[in-house]
Amino acid sequence: MTKQSHSNPLRPLPALLCLALVMLVACTGPNMRHHGESQREVPPRNEGAKYDGIDISSYQGYIDWGKVSSDKDIRFVYIKATEGATYRSPHYAHNITQARRYGLLVGSYHYLTSSSSIVDQFNNFSTYALVDVQDLMPMLDVEVRGSWSRSQLIDSVNKFCDLVEDHYGVQPMIYSTMGFYNKNLTPYFNKHKLYIGRYSNSEPEINWEGEYTIWQYSENGIIPGIDAYVDLCRFRKDGWLEEILLPKD
Repeated sequence: MTKQSHSNPLRPLPALLCLALVMLVACTGPNMRHHGESQREVPPRNEGAKYDGIDISSYQGYIDWGKVSSDKDIRFVYIKATEGATYRSPHYAHNITQARRYGLLVGSYHYLTSSSSIVDQFNNFSTYALVDVQDLMPMLDVEVRGSWSRSQLIDSVNKFCDLVEDHYGVQPMIYSTMGFYNKNLTPYFNKHKLYIGRYSNSEPEINWEGEYTIWQYSENGIIPGIDAYVDLCRFRKDGWLEEILLPKD
C-alpha cells in the first residue's frame, strides 16, 4: 500500500492549516455530511465493475477528484493520514475534503511503525483524522515488524485497535499483504475486517479460517485525475460497503 515510508514531520504551520481546512470544509462544504446526521446513501453494487475502490497516499501527489469521481466503479477511497508519531500527509486535507465533496465514501488510515509508542502514534492519527469527516471505519496499515518481535507486534496492534474503538466507536480494519499477515498476525486478528494486498489473479487466502473483506489486487491502476499508479481494490463476492461504514450517533 505505502510506496515509501516517511520519518520527517511536517512543520507546525502546514499541519495546523491542514487541520483548519478539514474542519472548515466539514462544517461549511455544500455536500458535506456532519457527524450525527444519517448515513450517506450506500450505492448498490455494480456486478460488472472491475474494482470497487482505491487507496491513496501522498505518493499520488495532487489529485483531481472531479475527474476521479467520473469513474463510477470507484465507490470508496482510503486515504493515508499519518505514519508513526509525527508524520502527517501534506495532501490529506485536500484529498479527504474533495473526495467527499464529489460524493465518494472515504476513510483514513495510519501506517504503523515500531519507532514510537502506540499512544503517541494514535494521538497523531486521531487528532488529524477527525471523526466528523469519516464515512468509513479507520484502517491500520501493518506491513513491517521493524524492531518488534512477533508477539510485540501483535500486542502493539491490539493496543492501537482498542484506542481506535474508544475514540471512533469501532475496531479498525487491518491492512496487510497476504504473506505478512499470515506470517505475523493470523489468527489473532481474523475477526477484524481485513484489507489484504495480493497482486495476483487469485484471491487472498487467510490462514486459520480467516476471510478477507477487501482485496487489493493491483498496485498499477490508472485512474483519470491521478498522475501516478493507484492501488485497485474490490470487495469479496458477498461483501459490500455496509460492512465498513463508520457508526454514527
